[in-house]
Amino acid sequence: MKKWLPVMLALVLALIIPEGVWGAEYFPAKAGILIETQTGRVIFARNEHERLPPASVTKVMTMLLIMEAVDGGKARLDEKITTNRNAAGMGGSQIYLREGEVMTLDKMLKAIAIVSANDASTAVAEHLYGSTEAFIDAMNRRAEAMGLQNTHFANETGLPDPNHYTSVYDVAIITRELVTKHPGILKYTSIKTDSIRNGEFILWNTNKLIGEYPGVDGLKTGHTQEAGFCLVATAKRDGMRLISVVFGAPSNGKRLELTKTLLEKGFRNYVHKIVAKKGETVGKTRINEGARQTPLVLAEDLAVVVEREQLAKVEKDLVLIPKTAPLPKGTVVGNLVAKVGNEAVGQAPVVTGEQVGRANFLVRLWWSLVRWFTNLWRRR
Repeated sequence: MKKWLPVMLALVLALIIPEGVWGAEYFPAKAGILIETQTGRVIFARNEHERLPPASVTKVMTMLLIMEAVDGGKARLDEKITTNRNAAGMGGSQIYLREGEVMTLDKMLKAIAIVSANDASTAVAEHLYGSTEAFIDAMNRRAEAMGLQNTHFANETGLPDPNHYTSVYDVAIITRELVTKHPGILKYTSIKTDSIRNGEFILWNTNKLIGEYPGVDGLKTGHTQEAGFCLVATAKRDGMRLISVVFGAPSNGKRLELTKTLLEKGFRNYVHKIVAKKGETVGKTRINEGARQTPLVLAEDLAVVVEREQLAKVEKDLVLIPKTAPLPKGTVVGNLVAKVGNEAVGQAPVVTGEQVGRANFLVRLWWSLVRWFTNLWRRR
């Protein structure tokens, strides 16, 4: 029963606190955000674009670059990394790597994900990019490529630096990129306890929600005196994955409480639903100068995240982009947009279901005349 008390408290808070009126007593942190991963919908946000020190939450980007290297074939989890003097001398959270100590990338990634090891982060950064400077440059280029406006990295660890900052919104975007495109990272971030050095060094996950809150399988904690207590968490239930980011909480207990309340509010009040499936024929149209009507097919699932009572109000509109034949099969010609009232809550690309051939001259002339008279009539 004691184990479930925090979850019950989070549920009670989620029910009694109306969205949009969270006061300081209910949200005693500098910033927070809750998003759904597939659609990117922001469910809750407070000071989401404020530039703040992220502490070790920085390592979400560090892990993204590592996973991109592994999944891209530029690195292997079983390759060995030799610790140099710079990595061995890192302070803060660490696994006390010794200069010259050899460890696989797999074990170093475990140390980064589970105990936020600064020395392992530096060793991997130097191994993958040749120097920490090159790795940090890659972090900033990756942030720029994602369009992040309030992020700049000065190191790969999260140690305090006046030029090292991000926002909870930007961290949510980085986390979404990590967990959706490289879900293998969750194998590491969901570990509650493990060991390295043949069982001699125990790794205890700094994210105390692992194994305690239903559905949580990541992701990263952070704490310095300047940053306060930070936590980016992700959880999945009933096919819906949420990402919560809390920056600047006054204590570890408070960041856990706020995170659980955000997640519970999202899971209880919102629903993820696929309203049209990939491959479904959603209509027909005559492409300009096309020989005949062309079937239109959904290129991917159309998913929505809406409040539960709004699900029955979701409507779908086909929005087409002007195209001219000939076109190969699979050409994007528009989007199927899901709406609740005038608000778009999801969209998916629509493609041609077959090759679109060009009509002969007489057919093209006929349709040109039809369009001309139609436009003339509309102007009257």
